[in-house]
Amino acid sequence: MDRKTFLKLAGSSCLAIAGVPMLLSGCTSVHRVNTIARDNRLTVSKQEFIEGVEKPREVVLVRELSLAFPIALYRLSADDYMALWMECTHQGCEVNAQPHYLVCPCHGSEFDAKGNVVQGPAETNLKNFKVNTDHENIFIYL
Repeated sequence: MDRKTFLKLAGSSCLAIAGVPMLLSGCTSVHRVNTIARDNRLTVSKQEFIEGVEKPREVVLVRELSLAFPIALYRLSADDYMALWMECTHQGCEVNAQPHYLVCPCHGSEFDAKGNVVQGPAETNLKNFKVNTDHENIFIYL
């Protein structure tokens, strides 16, 4: 094999390997649920986190049609949940929810599962909502 062929193969291999994590994260499917606001409150069944999966989901996207953005509902522990408004605080783009973090596709800002800025350009944490639970449901107060 000559030098030119080797460099082409090595370069192509490096690019392919570097792209694997991006492809895998793009394949991650986040469970979505539609709900209706009643008395300024959204109700989500706890079953949404466990139904049809081997281990509990870490995040569920909650959509209410009258809201401009969905809400990312994170399960932090057995009875601890965090509800985050999915509008980036940098320039208002809708962020993408992943199991442990959210990322803005517009400028790359990243937030942890509690809405804290991990990487800019955003400087302000995501808006969060008060959350309560009972034996069966999670209540998000708008």
